[in-house]
Amino acid sequence: MMSPRVRDMFGEVVSMALRALRANRMRSLLTTLGIVIGVGTVVAMTSIIQGFDRTVQLSISSFGSHVIYMRKARPGAFNPDLIDSVRRTQAFTVEDAEALRRRCPDVKGVSIIGFVEAAKVSYRGRSSRGIQIIGSDPSIQEVNSYDPWVGRFFTEEEVRRRAQVAVVGKSIRDDLMGGIDPIGRILHVNGVPFRIVGELEPKGRSLFFNPDEILTIPYTTMTKLFPPGPDASFFVPAKGQYYLNAVAVEPERTAAAVDQIVDVLRQRRGLTHRRPNNFAVFTEEALSELYNQITGATFVVMLLVSSIALLVGGIGVMNIMLVAVTERTREIGLRKAVGAPRRTILLQFLLEAVFLTTVGGAIGLAAGAGIAQVVRIFTALPAYTPLWVVVLAFGFSAAVGVFFGLYPAVRASRLDPVEALRWE
Repeated sequence: MMSPRVRDMFGEVVSMALRALRANRMRSLLTTLGIVIGVGTVVAMTSIIQGFDRTVQLSISSFGSHVIYMRKARPGAFNPDLIDSVRRTQAFTVEDAEALRRRCPDVKGVSIIGFVEAAKVSYRGRSSRGIQIIGSDPSIQEVNSYDPWVGRFFTEEEVRRRAQVAVVGKSIRDDLMGGIDPIGRILHVNGVPFRIVGELEPKGRSLFFNPDEILTIPYTTMTKLFPPGPDASFFVPAKGQYYLNAVAVEPERTAAAVDQIVDVLRQRRGLTHRRPNNFAVFTEEALSELYNQITGATFVVMLLVSSIALLVGGIGVMNIMLVAVTERTREIGLRKAVGAPRRTILLQFLLEAVFLTTVGGAIGLAAGAGIAQVVRIFTALPAYTPLWVVVLAFGFSAAVGVFFGLYPAVRASRLDPVEALRWE
């Protein structure tokens, strides 16, 4: 607990420091520019990255949580030199899915996933291009939280019959049909008629895509009517092959389910213990890791830029404080002659430096958060400034003030009062 005497002395020191800064407003403001730039850079970039983080997590969770993905390669594991090998890599078959359902006790469900790139969907003269068509089976409801909002999902019987039925996303219905009930309506996918049996629960647009712009049909129908052409992207499975998604019986059993899936797929592909997997099994954590790798490099560059700006700002603060010590030498000598202790002089100049950098940090915080919001408004990029960034900005600004203001403060406190009073 601070004693009344110490509290009064501290209040007097703070008051003197503020008066000194107000006497040199322009110089004080210019001194903080480096701090403003450094903190503003950190806050703006961190706000945008945090916004990306939230959006990525929402994007991943919009298709279910704790999902196990089976693909040709792990995200980020391939590069242009491996595109041909990925193109030649076998995906998965319906028999693979059935084997996983039978032989993996910790797997609750397995869904079959295929897709058609950039299809044209039309209804009574109105059309939308670039629509993502997914071919799947009813298990996708359990695995990927793919629940109908209106109507129903197609059945196993419709999958076997290769029925031309579809479940639409809300955005497709809004664009093509407005507010009418879509159930039973006939729309055309690349000129082929499909009867709508359900509309998916709306999920909302995310950063990378809009899940409400997806149209889902039976994978058997997709294979029959829209087989991949010779110019299909390298990651598109060949005809009769698909990607698989799965979910464990309990989230805590996800790791065990992954191990069982890998064992079954290796056995089905005849891989010996010396041969590596020619497929990839991963969870949503791998998607988050890939994103963190991408943003991590950006964050490092951001820290370097902001560190340089803060260093320049800190040097500016030290320089201006040394000038202030020189200009106020007689004042320091007079105060020490009438009994002012060294710690009071040191504290005053140290507080002036901290106030300078803290004010610069506050301006930089406001500027950085404002820039991030402007970017969000005009580019639709997400931006979010969490509380810890605010605390970090102020804390780091104060730390810069202490670090670069300590030497001038010590120098001022050590001045000899007699020599200081003689200073011209």
